[in-house]
Amino acid sequence: MIGDKAFDMNVDIEEPHAFIQWKGTDVCMDFWCDCGAHCHFDGYFAYAVRCPHCKTIWQMPSHLFPRKADDHTYPGHVENAQNMEPDEDQSDEVTDSDGITRWVPHALAPTEREGK
Repeated sequence: MIGDKAFDMNVDIEEPHAFIQWKGTDVCMDFWCDCGAHCHFDGYFAYAVRCPHCKTIWQMPSHLFPRKADDHTYPGHVENAQNMEPDEDQSDEVTDSDGITRWVPHALAPTEREGK
């Protein structure tokens, strides 16, 4: 897995990504193995899964690399987008000159933090 950024614990903070904390969470997953098998898993503890055909064990990644919604995104997904909470340890609440309060990541330059 060397060089596979989905398993890299040092992902560039500037790149959009999500880190999954599996925590034994229930998952419903369709899986296509490189042996050609299409498999399904419903359950907990999917840190790794085994193909029932070729018996290959697959480690599940902790990083996802999302793409921005666009014209091709299913409308139901856009309409039901879930709001995330800001990570207060990694960002500050800032009120700009228009009186709009928003969360700004610590990593942004001071001019960006001020909404300029």
